[in-house]
Amino acid sequence: MQLEAHLRLCHRCLWFCKSSQRMFSLCTAHRSSTNYYELLGVKPDATLEQIKNAFFDKSKKLHPDSDPSNPGLHSQFVQLNEAYRVLSREGSRQDYDLRLRYQYTAGPAFRSSSSTNRPSAEAAESMRYWEQFRQAQPQENTAEEREKSKKRNMRLVGYCMLTMLLSLSVHYFGFRKLEEVHNNFMDEKDRVITEIYNTSKERASQTTGCQQRAINLEKVLSLAFFSYLILIGALLI
Repeated sequence: MQLEAHLRLCHRCLWFCKSSQRMFSLCTAHRSSTNYYELLGVKPDATLEQIKNAFFDKSKKLHPDSDPSNPGLHSQFVQLNEAYRVLSREGSRQDYDLRLRYQYTAGPAFRSSSSTNRPSAEAAESMRYWEQFRQAQPQENTAEEREKSKKRNMRLVGYCMLTMLLSLSVHYFGFRKLEEVHNNFMDEKDRVITEIYNTSKERASQTTGCQQRAINLEKVLSLAFFSYLILIGALLI
């Protein structure tokens, strides 16, 4: 009798576990089937600005602090945040639209399937539910991501400014060095030209002195020759 009682108790425990699992799968399936567009009150082709405005309007109404006596506002506010997280990003919104189309097209087929396919359908619904949490990050991370992106952009601007300053410095010192080399070259050229000019002038002065001495010698010889002729003429007379 005790063994039979234990067996009955085990059967009841198993039945309770299966019932709990079935209820959990139904809850997850119901939650995953929630239409985020209807929850925000916008059309499927709504723009990001319309989705943002609808979220702000509904968040004011469904915020738990607006009516502390209503415990249902918390779950509605959580669902509203979840809907905005998914629809406010292009990638997650495209994935959600694909899941919606898949749900609308594959929903009747799942409902008309036999009981042998129910575990796989429930597993797919559960997987779809948890996938929403993996794809969408918490809303608190949005401001953090913006801050990181802002810091990254500031660092990029700083790197660009540093590169520009380094480039200007290199060009400045390069031009200064080029100017110094050019001035040295011109000074050396002027020195060589001046040296050549002085040498040529000195040679010219030396040549002029020799010519002057030759002229003087020629004059002396001419005078001596004329004196000799005069002397010869006097003797002959």
